[in-house]
Amino acid sequence: MATVSEALSIALDHHIAGRVAEAETLYGRILEAVPGHPDASHLMGLLLAQTGRVAAALPHLDAAVTGDPASPTYHLNRGKVQDALGQTAAAAASWLATLRRQPDHGEAAERLAPALRVLAETAFDSGALASAAALYERVLALDPQNLSATFDAAMAAKGLGRLQEAAWLAGLSARLDPALLRARMAEAEARQVLGQTERAIAALRPALALDPAQGGCWASLCLLHNELGRGGAAVTAGRRAGPAAPPRTRVLGPLAGAPPNAQEARPAPAAARRRPPLPPPPNGVDPPFGAARQAVDAPG
Repeated sequence: MATVSEALSIALDHHIAGRVAEAETLYGRILEAVPGHPDASHLMGLLLAQTGRVAAALPHLDAAVTGDPASPTYHLNRGKVQDALGQTAAAAASWLATLRRQPDHGEAAERLAPALRVLAETAFDSGALASAAALYERVLALDPQNLSATFDAAMAAKGLGRLQEAAWLAGLSARLDPALLRARMAEAEARQVLGQTERAIAALRPALALDPAQGGCWASLCLLHNELGRGGAAVTAGRRAGPAAPPRTRVLGPLAGAPPNAQEARPAPAAARRRPPLPPPPNGVDPPFGAARQAVDAPG
């Protein structure tokens, strides 16, 4: 009579060869004999997901993680299925668990960043700015060049009244995309409220060099020069502003600490994230089987 390891090896051979019915039957028999067997549960979950039965796959992957919580592969593949089911927070928790067990796991890090981004956008759009800011911080730790996350993080910091942080992040956004005029404006607004008038002017100059027709930038520059008592420069900037820029007494004064408008904050509307593919066939799983704060902060 075959041992569990031998039966599992035969089932895996069927699975890799595409004989999914035979593999599923053998996985099922192993799980009847040894309920919750981690390797059999994992491979059964993969098979079900790969054959379109994603919801049915999740309990098996849960069982695999319960049976062998040290396996980064089990957490990784459970996260893929959770993500396919729209369980973004749970998927992020699974990929964080993967990285806790294998910090250099490239695929887990690659999948975690966009999942955290979705959670951050959801928090931002609902007005939960503190949660959004914390999530954006995690995104940027994984993907420091992410322009949209950087700009959104600046807007969240601004809404929380953390203006020094908002100014720095807005300036970083402008360095990532020098053509993003809103980033220059956001940095200038924050620096004006902080009393850093010269730095606010310096933030606006590159924007005007890129697009001299920006009336709003000229109007802000007019006000900033006026604050410094530079009447001639203020008049010159005011003339360049033209009728398109409504007068304001301060660039950011009334908005300091107020939640930003989510639809105006981002450089571009957030596109629906394309979900990554489901777990690969078992020959792509490493290894095939073993030797015998918030939702995203859930222990695992």
